[in-house]
Amino acid sequence: MAIVDNPETMAARREDELSVGHAPAYRPDIDGLRAVAVIGVLVFHAFPRLLPGGFAGVDVFFVISGYLITGIIDRQCANGTFSFRSFYARRILRIFPSLIIVVLATFAIAWFVFPVGEMEALGSNIMGAAAFAENFMLHEQIVGYFDPGAERLPLLHLWSLGIEEQYYIIWPAALMLITRWPSQKAAIVAALGLGSLVVCLATPAGEAAWAFYSPTTRGWELLAGSLLAVLMGQRAARPIAPALRNLLAAVGVAGIAVALFGFSVSSPWPGVRSIVPVLATMVLIATSGTLVHRVLASPPIVFVGLISYPLYLWHFPLIAFTKLQFGGEVPEWILLALLGLSAGLAWLTYRFIERPIRFGTLPIGWRIGPLLAGMAALIPLSAAATSTRGLPIRFAPEIRGFMLSGSETSSHWRRGRCLLLLQPASAFGADCAGQGRRPLLLIWGDSYGAALYPGLLQLSTERGYDVAQYTASACPPLIGYTLDARPFCKSINDDVVLRIGRLRPDVVILDATWGHAEAVLRQDLPRTVAQLRANGVAKIVLMGPPPSWQGVGLSHNVLDYYRQTGAVLPERTLFRSNDEWTRSRDALFRDLTRELAIDFISVRDVFCNGEGCLSRIGAGGTQLTAFDAGHLTVPGSIFLARHAMDELLGPARQPPR
Repeated sequence: MAIVDNPETMAARREDELSVGHAPAYRPDIDGLRAVAVIGVLVFHAFPRLLPGGFAGVDVFFVISGYLITGIIDRQCANGTFSFRSFYARRILRIFPSLIIVVLATFAIAWFVFPVGEMEALGSNIMGAAAFAENFMLHEQIVGYFDPGAERLPLLHLWSLGIEEQYYIIWPAALMLITRWPSQKAAIVAALGLGSLVVCLATPAGEAAWAFYSPTTRGWELLAGSLLAVLMGQRAARPIAPALRNLLAAVGVAGIAVALFGFSVSSPWPGVRSIVPVLATMVLIATSGTLVHRVLASPPIVFVGLISYPLYLWHFPLIAFTKLQFGGEVPEWILLALLGLSAGLAWLTYRFIERPIRFGTLPIGWRIGPLLAGMAALIPLSAAATSTRGLPIRFAPEIRGFMLSGSETSSHWRRGRCLLLLQPASAFGADCAGQGRRPLLLIWGDSYGAALYPGLLQLSTERGYDVAQYTASACPPLIGYTLDARPFCKSINDDVVLRIGRLRPDVVILDATWGHAEAVLRQDLPRTVAQLRANGVAKIVLMGPPPSWQGVGLSHNVLDYYRQTGAVLPERTLFRSNDEWTRSRDALFRDLTRELAIDFISVRDVFCNGEGCLSRIGAGGTQLTAFDAGHLTVPGSIFLARHAMDELLGPARQPPR
């Protein structure tokens, strides 16, 4: 109980909530709501099957933030005591200490465990954190929150902090302007929120990442809390019958429960469904004095709410680094231990960093100065990581070159032009069709197909053929295939089939990750082949999956192997390999392609033998075959193309003697 009710804690709550509406009393149930929100997010990240909609906890946070901040500003404006300087000083004291500590700790851990590609990306994310623009940075990097692999980005979760800080920057001045029309204040706030919601709902499916990260499509959630604060500040509290209060509280709890347990990553978010947790949170804040509120105000739940901010900051880097090290599934007991460790670090941060800085006896300028300097210090860290392409100096000379192998793919894969990301089929460039020569090889697939393109292009002049490339991230060449995270897959594949009908390629190469369920492959592959034949394609070749490596991939395995043995990873190896899966998938494709009477090239047979799979090629084995879990480097792509060419086009003609 002492943790919740000590004088410093009460002072903190008074600072954040005393000025809300005409209800100056501290409301511990709001801290309880914070606890529910953060627990939802933590469980979703650690055990998504238990709480598939736990990500909606962030939406609850947004409503709470909008309510509290607007209440502070509105009341102080009414009293003539509002000061921008004081407001932003309080925000700095509240936000900066824990954030700086967590970002520095994340960088320190990454120094020892991250390959260069991941460290370079982290450098960009640190800049996003320092500028409170991580949401924009992630969108620029084309990283969707629910994308495969996104869970290994240790600062991914700071996107929400960016949204809140952007709101803090804009909203005080906007609200002061709105207060010039006191009788219209609620209507103006409601109109702004409704406008943001309309933009959110009108955002095309192909811009799902923008809808998720943009303040224009998220602002309505914060403004919902703002509207509630304005309404509660304008109207004197009216007694509500206990039965009605209990009913409203039950509706609020039910709404949040539906969001946390009933929604999932397949739900378009934010969107119509995100209205449910937003309204539910508003109802719970607007009511009080019920059994629900007494439970939320209980000391253990309030305590979690008090440490919710550092808890949110700490949990995701710990989970991300652990998933990186394990490569595959992390044992549940370890994930549970990580949540406990997160709680411990959160309490230590709250008790020994956050509170002393916020409520210390030093003048406020002396406390803010070091915080500004600390935040500024993140910028050179970011610059060092990005300008050096991931700080390769961290690694021993023997493996340093491997750490840089193949990480730049944009130009080789023609990303955004012939490898579509979150784009419609209309984004395909004219040059994706090749140069108009014959014979024409056409690659249709996902990013693994894009990785084959540089190799085929390299040999095209030597063997006298042309190459077309129509690939899309996470979209296998299967007619009818759908994926919520890639809403354009079906329409892209339909478009590629039409292009194939016009181009009449001599060979169509189907190339993808092929990590899909066997039932999906058995259903979609036959109709894909049938459609290609109907379009006049004479030769169809299915490329099997390449060797697959656990974790981040091959460069990380080189690092791990060196640390464990002091030696360079052997040229042929099964160290942290997924070879058993690759072999089983090859067996499936041999059966399917035999049934469908199409050609099959086992990429595994090209790279692997009884001694293991090629990890390094070239003179002296200086070039990695893959730069991540399976995407081929350019040398790896050329190696594959050279070995597969006879099966694609037949043996090369020998010059006459």
